[in-house]
Amino acid sequence: MTAEEREIGKTTNIATPSVGIEGVNHAVRALWAYKDPATYKDLAKGANLHPVYMSQSLSATRDAGLAELAGKRGLYKLTAVGLEYARYLSYSEEPKCKELLKKVLLDNPLWSEILRFLRMSAGQGRDPLAMVADVEGKLGKRWSPSMRAGYAKAYISILEHAGLIKMEGQKMVSQIEMEEKPLTPETTRGVSPQKESTLPSAPEEYAEFSIAELFRVYVWKSKDSLEFFEKQVKENSIFIPWLEHERKKLEEESPEK
Repeated sequence: MTAEEREIGKTTNIATPSVGIEGVNHAVRALWAYKDPATYKDLAKGANLHPVYMSQSLSATRDAGLAELAGKRGLYKLTAVGLEYARYLSYSEEPKCKELLKKVLLDNPLWSEILRFLRMSAGQGRDPLAMVADVEGKLGKRWSPSMRAGYAKAYISILEHAGLIKMEGQKMVSQIEMEEKPLTPETTRGVSPQKESTLPSAPEEYAEFSIAELFRVYVWKSKDSLEFFEKQVKENSIFIPWLEHERKKLEEESPEK
């Protein structure tokens, strides 16, 4: 492991749930019923679930932003949005639960790298393990095959429930845009206003990649141009999925190019 990879592992925080939405919902229901802050042992006993499973479920619920530590390690309570989610869950209002979960994940810094991967993969069917590999690398970890499979299953369950991906066979397809989502009044509170970009859109003969308020890149739509640009960037660059997507579109639209 390089010094850079070790530094990434120290500074990057990314959600790594080991259980899916079913576990999250178990933990939310248990905390809602218990009312007071509780440990995984308290909740497991009340919900008649294995303590290890409840511990993993609480951790995933915390990753999702629906629960938080209540003053000391191991003691959990629902967040404000977690209480709202629990209320919907108690009335079996699943569509509202899904919509709320989607909003929470989009605004949660722990999911920003995962969402960035999905945006870069827009329109493509991707193996969920590719996303897990991206997370593993950014955290500077070395997981076993079984751990990777477990994380992939958990990510799929939570992201699909939130409507951020859909599964097509063994591939996941992102349901969010490639560009960064626009800032809302809540997320811009305390942030200096910026002028709207006046840069023109790319001409039809160019492929365009952009992240709002950061940069915009144009590449000529030809096989040679795309291959040349790909050689100029690193193997794990955010541009790679976009280049693969553009190359696929080019082949479908004009096989002779």
